[in-house]
Amino acid sequence: MAIPENTPLLSILIVEDNPGDLFLLEETLRLTRLPIENVFKASSAAAAIETLQKHDVNVVLLDLSLPDSSGFNSYSQVEAHASAIPIIVLTGLSDTELALETMASGAQDYLIKGEFDERLLAKSIQYSIERNRIRLSLIESNESYRNLFFNNPLSILIWDMETLEILEANDVAQKEYGYTREELLGMNVTALWPAATHTKGKQFIKDFKESGATKASGIGEFVTRSGETVILDISSHKIDYKGRPSVLAIHNNITEKVRLEEKLAEEKLLKQKEITEAMIQVQEKERYEISTELHDNVNQQLTVAMMYIASAQQKHPEDAEVLKQSSGFILNAIEEIRKLSQTLVSPMIKHFGLSKAVEGLLDDISAVNTLQIELTADSFFEDDIKYDFKLSVFRIVQEQMNNIIKHAKATHVNIELKRDEQFIYLNVHDDGVGFDVNQQRRGIGLYNIISRSDLYNGTVDIQSEPGKGCKIDIRFPIEKDILQ
Repeated sequence: MAIPENTPLLSILIVEDNPGDLFLLEETLRLTRLPIENVFKASSAAAAIETLQKHDVNVVLLDLSLPDSSGFNSYSQVEAHASAIPIIVLTGLSDTELALETMASGAQDYLIKGEFDERLLAKSIQYSIERNRIRLSLIESNESYRNLFFNNPLSILIWDMETLEILEANDVAQKEYGYTREELLGMNVTALWPAATHTKGKQFIKDFKESGATKASGIGEFVTRSGETVILDISSHKIDYKGRPSVLAIHNNITEKVRLEEKLAEEKLLKQKEITEAMIQVQEKERYEISTELHDNVNQQLTVAMMYIASAQQKHPEDAEVLKQSSGFILNAIEEIRKLSQTLVSPMIKHFGLSKAVEGLLDDISAVNTLQIELTADSFFEDDIKYDFKLSVFRIVQEQMNNIIKHAKATHVNIELKRDEQFIYLNVHDDGVGFDVNQQRRGIGLYNIISRSDLYNGTVDIQSEPGKGCKIDIRFPIEKDILQ
């Protein structure tokens, strides 16, 4: 993004104790091309406070997880010594609620680690400095406030807390929403909300009105005159406006930021799917190669060994019994290798379909195991389903049956394959020993099941308790990736 020539030199304090995150942040700062004069670094809250006492700082980039403090405590400690300095919180995807809490207490912005680039970082720093300047100016002078209100780079509305009538709007608000100032004045603020958010918005106003808090922050959707939905980061402050209890709301348009985050998340998911698909293709290729090697090489050599034994029986009749036993062992080995080869490539799916392939797998298990297995798939229609999806479902059943045989100590297993107009369902329930799903570490078996399900946007629900068996219910949306 273009940086104005008259932008003053910046001194930035980075509070981060992770060397890798610190390195990436410094590199991203360098790429912003912001006019940075100094970059101070601190690895703890105490070090950050010491730096703030010694140096003039324009903005603080604060990680909340520090050696001497964590969470909101990290923010409150640093903010106590940087009340006039904008603070941008650095957080992970799982800590966004905590980040929003810090913003409600005065932080200017938050950025999700690994989900922003130099352009978004530069914009956040510039906007945070500007918003902080606005906040200080409002405190310093009412006259300055009026000046900043009408010339502010951010959209600002003032509305009556009782009637929700808009009392004042600056130029940016007019441009943001597409209305003239005259049209906005007197309009009910709820007219700018999407219909689906009215109940939630009115509850926020009620809670804010009844609370003792003087300010509140939040992110919400608004609708412009043209019908476009925009996402705004709103900082609301209770004020007295011409004798009326009102709210001054500063709106920061973060639509681009949110869309970028969503796009990054989608790209990340797509990349993960590509990796999973490649991994599964490699697995299937290896299975095929192993199966071919067993069938075409190992079994051929065992067959030759059988021929030598037959010859030895004729030449050495005194050893006929021993040779006969050896021949029996080799025959058993050939049969086991044949079964293993069939399991690896599962040719029945292409010839007979998924239901028959699963039925064949279960028959092979029942032949060597006392496990009682019931398969329900009579009404499962699969003629329009792609082979790759059928193979993934077959491997999921195969994987879970291996888990049950190895670990569950079950006596009964119920497997169900069904579909409706929207979803395909796979349910595998056993009456085994079960496990605590909150404590159980996911082994390679469950990982493979979840990975294969994710590849087709499947949702996996695992329910289990010690002594109460295990239920795995998977639901796949019927999409183009599944259908032929």
